[in-house]
Amino acid sequence: MDAEEGRENERVNLADDPSSRAMVQIDLHLLPREILFEILSSLPITSLIHFKTTSHAGYDLIADPRLPPMFRNRVSNSNPCLILFNYNIHTIPPYQLYFVDSEDCSGRVTKIDPPHHSEVNNLVGSCNGLLCLSLIGGSSESHSLLIYNPFVGDSVRVPLANRFPNRSEVFGFGFHPRTGEFKVVRIGWYPVLDVEEVDDESMVQVFTIGTTEWRKKGALPPQLMGEIEPPDALVEGSLHWVTDVGMGGVGLIFGIISFELADEVFEEIPHPPCQRFVSLPYSLSVLNGCLSAARLVDDLHFDVWVMKQYHVKESWVKQFSFDPYFPGECPSRLSIFSTVICALKNGEILLQNGGSSLVAYDPVENRVKTLQMSGLPKDFLSLPFLPSLFSAKATMNLQLLTLS
Repeated sequence: MDAEEGRENERVNLADDPSSRAMVQIDLHLLPREILFEILSSLPITSLIHFKTTSHAGYDLIADPRLPPMFRNRVSNSNPCLILFNYNIHTIPPYQLYFVDSEDCSGRVTKIDPPHHSEVNNLVGSCNGLLCLSLIGGSSESHSLLIYNPFVGDSVRVPLANRFPNRSEVFGFGFHPRTGEFKVVRIGWYPVLDVEEVDDESMVQVFTIGTTEWRKKGALPPQLMGEIEPPDALVEGSLHWVTDVGMGGVGLIFGIISFELADEVFEEIPHPPCQRFVSLPYSLSVLNGCLSAARLVDDLHFDVWVMKQYHVKESWVKQFSFDPYFPGECPSRLSIFSTVICALKNGEILLQNGGSSLVAYDPVENRVKTLQMSGLPKDFLSLPFLPSLFSAKATMNLQLLTLS
C-alpha cells in the first residue's frame, strides 16, 4: 500500500479519547466535509483536541476555518464548562488551572498546563473561549498578563504595565459585542486612602487587545474608593462590582457599579428592590444572559434575583428562593460565601458552596445536591467557560470573534 492509498484509507477512532462520548469511527475520505463538520462540532472540546493531536487528517479538519463558528454555535446552546483556579501550597507551582468538560457539569476534572511553562498567579477572567491570566515573573515593577485559549494552545501577551506605586491593583477582562473588542481594565486603589497621594490620572487604565499601549482613563468613581475586588459579572459588555454606594439610616448602602467597555465609563446600576440586598453585600453572576444577584438571607433561605431587562430597575425579579440546607452523607448547607456560577441546560442552577464544593439547585424538585467530581481540588475559584476553536491571535481580527 503506498502513502497516498494509506491516506485515503485513514480511519480515526474518536473513542480512543476516554473523555469522548462518541463511540464511532469515521472514514474521513468517504464523507463530505459538511457532514464531518456537523459530527465534529457536536463533540466535546477534549475529544476534538485529541483528534487534532493524534491524526494528520484530524489536524487539517480542526484547522479548517469553517469549523470554529459551527462549534461555537453548538456550545452556546449547551451547558457551559468550568474553569477552576486552585491554590495549593503543596504543589509546584502552587497555582493550578483545571477544566471540567461535562454536559451536566459533574464529570472529570482535567488539569490545564499554561503556555510556555508560564507560572500563573491569578485567573483574571474568561470570555468567549479565552482566558486572561496573570503571570508570575518579570520585573517586580511590572505586571504580566496573557490572553490564552487553552484548547487551541496559542496566546497573546499583553504589554507590561508599570505597577501602581504604593497601591494594590485588580484587573477585569471582557468583550463588547457592539465594538467587537476585547479589553483588559486595570484599577489601582490605596489600602489606606491618603487623598494627598491619589493620582487621578492613572487610577484606571484600559488595554484593548490588538493595540500596543495602556490608556489612562482618570480617577475612580467615589463608590469604588475603598478596597476593590475583581469584577463579578460581565453583562451587556460591562463589568460589574458590588460596593457600598453611600450611607443610609442603618449604615452602609450597597449597590452595583459597572464599567462599560465600549465607551469606557463607570455607571451605577439599579440594585434589587430588597432591603437585605441594600444593607448587606451580595454576589453577582450571569444567568441566561441576565445580570443576577444572590445571597444567603438569615441562614433561612438563599435568594437569587435576576434583572430581566438590563439597566431597568423595575425588571428585577426574585427568580429563586430556597432552603440552603441539603442532605447527603454529611448534611450541610450553603455558606454565606456561596455564589451562583451559571444556569444549566436542564434548568438547574450551578453554585459554588464556599471555596470547596459545587452544588446544583433543582427548581422542579426544590432541592440542592452536591456534585461529585473526580479530581476536584480543594479551595478553588470556578468560572463558567464556553470553549472555542478560535485562535487567541485571531482576536487581532476582531470581527472574527464578534458574537452574532
